[in-house]
Amino acid sequence: MIDWFVIHPWLTGVATFFLMWGDWLLTILQERERILHYAEHYQSYPINTIEGSPLYQSPIKARRIAEPRHLIPALILSALVAYALVWIPEIFQVAFIGYVWGLFLIVDTTHLGNIIGYRAGRRGLHGKQFLHLRTDYLIQMGRYLALTVFISVLAVCSASPFIVGVAIAGMTSTIRQFLWLRRIPAIDSADEPPVT
Repeated sequence: MIDWFVIHPWLTGVATFFLMWGDWLLTILQERERILHYAEHYQSYPINTIEGSPLYQSPIKARRIAEPRHLIPALILSALVAYALVWIPEIFQVAFIGYVWGLFLIVDTTHLGNIIGYRAGRRGLHGKQFLHLRTDYLIQMGRYLALTVFISVLAVCSASPFIVGVAIAGMTSTIRQFLWLRRIPAIDSADEPPVT
C-alpha cells in the first residue's frame, strides 16, 4: 500500500494535509471536551492549556476549525512533502513518508487517547488535579519516549523503512517536547496550586 503513495506523491501530500488538519480538529475536540466536562477536574498552570505550541493556544481556546495560521502552513508543508517525494532518492521515499506521517499519527492518536480519557472522566472521577505545565510536558515526553522505544523495536524486527521513519518521528517528537519544556518556567520550590 505504501508503494502506492510513493508513486502518487500529490496524494501523499493530500493525506499529509488531512493528518495535519486531523491533529487540529482533534485538539479542538479535546479542548471542547475539557471545557464541557473535564475542566472541573483538571487545570494546568501557569498557563491553562492543552495546546503545546504557544502560536496556537489562543485559536484552540477559541475552537476555530479553520485557522489561517494553521491551514496555510499545513497546505505549504503538504505540498513540500509531495514535492520532496519526487526528488529524494528512491531508497529513502518510504522512510520519508513514515517519518512525516509518523509525526502526525503519534500526535493524532495521543489526542484520541486524551479525548477517550476525558469522556471516561464524566463519571467516576472526583476532585481536581492541578498540573504544572512542566510536569505535563514531562509526562507527554515520557509517553512519546515509550512509544519510540516500542516502534524502534518494531523497526529493527521488521526492517520496514516505513516503520523506521515512524521510529525517527517518535524520536523527533520526544525531542520537540523536551525543547518546548525548556520554555516553561521552572516549578517553584514552594510550589502551590493556583487559586481558583
